[in-house]
Amino acid sequence: MGRLSARRGFLAACLAVTAVGAALPAAAQATAAKPKRVLIVLFDGMRPEMADRFNMPNFRALRDSGVSAQNAQVGHLLSTTVIAHNAIVSGLQPRHMGWTDEVYRDTGNVLGAGADTLYSTGLLTTAQFGALAASQSYPKLADYLRARTPGSKFVMIGWKSYPSDSVDGNSGPDDIAIRMSSRGAAADCPNLGGRWRSPFGHNVPTYLTQPACGRYYVNSDSANDYGTATTSPAWVYPLDGNRSVPGFDAEHLGGDTWVADAASEMMGRENWNGMFVTLGGMDKASHMWGPDDSTALPPGDPAEQTRLAFEAHNADAQLGKLVARLRELGQLDETLIVLTADHGFQSNSRAWYGDDAPGQAWVRSTYGNIPNDTNYVDVLPGLRPLVDAGNMQSISSGTIVTEYLIDKSRAQKRAAARLTRSVPGVIATYWRDGSRYVLDSSHTATPMSASERTWWNANAQSLVNTMAADYGPDVIGLVADRIGYGAYGDHGGAQEAVQRIPIVFWTPGIKRARPTATIRQRDI
Repeated sequence: MGRLSARRGFLAACLAVTAVGAALPAAAQATAAKPKRVLIVLFDGMRPEMADRFNMPNFRALRDSGVSAQNAQVGHLLSTTVIAHNAIVSGLQPRHMGWTDEVYRDTGNVLGAGADTLYSTGLLTTAQFGALAASQSYPKLADYLRARTPGSKFVMIGWKSYPSDSVDGNSGPDDIAIRMSSRGAAADCPNLGGRWRSPFGHNVPTYLTQPACGRYYVNSDSANDYGTATTSPAWVYPLDGNRSVPGFDAEHLGGDTWVADAASEMMGRENWNGMFVTLGGMDKASHMWGPDDSTALPPGDPAEQTRLAFEAHNADAQLGKLVARLRELGQLDETLIVLTADHGFQSNSRAWYGDDAPGQAWVRSTYGNIPNDTNYVDVLPGLRPLVDAGNMQSISSGTIVTEYLIDKSRAQKRAAARLTRSVPGVIATYWRDGSRYVLDSSHTATPMSASERTWWNANAQSLVNTMAADYGPDVIGLVADRIGYGAYGDHGGAQEAVQRIPIVFWTPGIKRARPTATIRQRDI
């Protein structure tokens, strides 16, 4: 079966509704009906096996009674949060989205600071993301839903900034996009015990922001780090209060609990047709300890909340809360629920070239003169030869190396690709030739294992080509399994562990299916 036919078959399986009850309590006997709304719940950094490895009964119940893709993958590069959310709502490869990487090179002066100015995409504003999307002229999920049900709203919520801001770009005037604000002064909310964050974004309902210093204001003091700022390898990317974990203040719970509580309120108060809920706690824990972490500390131990086992269970509990809220409101029977992740993860247990020191996750694994991000100031030793060659505008690295050159001629791209062969951990190098990448070499200082080469042969070329835009990198270095720069647990590249994600569709009465066709994130 060809890929297009396979995906059509998968879609048919997703939409095949029968009167058979689902495996969820109290929702099982619902009468099959065409969904009127969609709820996307994204578990940031979740690998498919985590649902069984950790205490995630709500995820398993939806997966086991719905349509669960057995061969789901990100299907593009970079495999990062700042790319994934917009790929899901647009259905596009990054090379057609407007940005492809952690760095954006503004070749067309879309943002107005001059051609070839560099930006950190994680710090772009909603308006800037909107301008990049507008430069490519494409609709998003909210546009399709608005056309189907005029007057209804699309809601995006997560505690991180860039998922909300990227999805919200070019949104409708009544749509809602919420994230946590920047940190406020301790003196303004003394009840929160230090600096704090609150709901911020586009059309944020006043019932979430008022009263000031109320429920949705949470402690976000870097001094409140639950021990992560003094413990390797977590100290590379430590916690700042309850931004990414619930914490112990029952009246001001943060992290994924904050997200689900706000989403539950909006379900009952807003006329919504689509909601995109991002739960980021698993990603934070996996960056700190690696996705293979299974440490379970005693309940009540402050450090318990920093661990992946806790964050996975808490995220699953928030999923259960959302399903229960839909049932309570009488909306469950008419809602299509989509479960997925933005990327997978790997532990850099074979070789970690990051800087194992406090607060150094991406400070030295990146380089370049980037006005909106002062972190790009230095490079790690393994990347230094690329800078010393004298033609480097910017480098980003995690489990992939992406390079932007000053002289972008074909000869200079090929020269940079040859030099990248010697970078520690790199298994294949490419240089951009218009709308595609040309393989420079798969014979580098780090040879591939047999399993790596099998995966690489099947996927690498199509993956790198998803970045092939004039605003994309000039040179790419793919990195080996379990090797990386940045944090100890990381993603971004083409490794199988990083690319594999869950994709589940569920609505009451849906016909259970386990399609094996390759399904990519943008196919959602």
